[in-house]
Amino acid sequence: MIKIVSEIKRLDPKVTKQLEAISPSDYGHSINFQLISARKIKPLFPIEGNFAGPAVTVRIPPNDGLLINKALDVVQPGDVLVIDMNEEERFACWGEITTKLAMEKGVIAAIINGPVTDTKTIIDLQFNVFSYAVSPLTTKVYSIGGDVNVPVSISGCIINPGDIIVGSNDGLLVVPKDEALAYLEIGKKEQAADEQRRLDLEQLGAEKYLRRFDPLWDKAIEKNKN
Repeated sequence: MIKIVSEIKRLDPKVTKQLEAISPSDYGHSINFQLISARKIKPLFPIEGNFAGPAVTVRIPPNDGLLINKALDVVQPGDVLVIDMNEEERFACWGEITTKLAMEKGVIAAIINGPVTDTKTIIDLQFNVFSYAVSPLTTKVYSIGGDVNVPVSISGCIINPGDIIVGSNDGLLVVPKDEALAYLEIGKKEQAADEQRRLDLEQLGAEKYLRRFDPLWDKAIEKNKN
């Protein structure tokens, strides 16, 4: 069975741009979910700054990459292609040609919980790719199945079509499209708090800065005694 959804709801680009200005690392101070670490899904090369865009999702069988071409057919400029291969380790579904197709269509990144190939070329092209593995063995075109623009799972995080993917060298943040404004408020608050911590450290120095934790340490020690 194959399901293909060609049209998805996309967030106001102005809100997406504001989300892009906040690093996923800032959100890590406040939220416990919706963050994907770079331990399993790694950037192919060091990424300067952040990127953000709506997710176009696709899931495929381990060795059949046909539906990726359909996903590339329905993407729009500024999208992030999210490919669910269920942490496949052998068959690479992404390489030089898919990268060049994506770039020509205006896609800004590909997130793949499976392997990629042609890594040197992709690095030379400086196209943002996060992947689970690297492999010289590639998928084939068997028409076994797959789906485009359905909910997928990447490293345990559910991603729905149109959700905003914010990426940095540290990892990924998945912003549910219906909660974007709430996430933006959280991000701005944590970004300001992080900047204040930076200024405090510069002004106070390490010793005075650390003294602010004394009440917490004392409380922890007292609790341990009891």
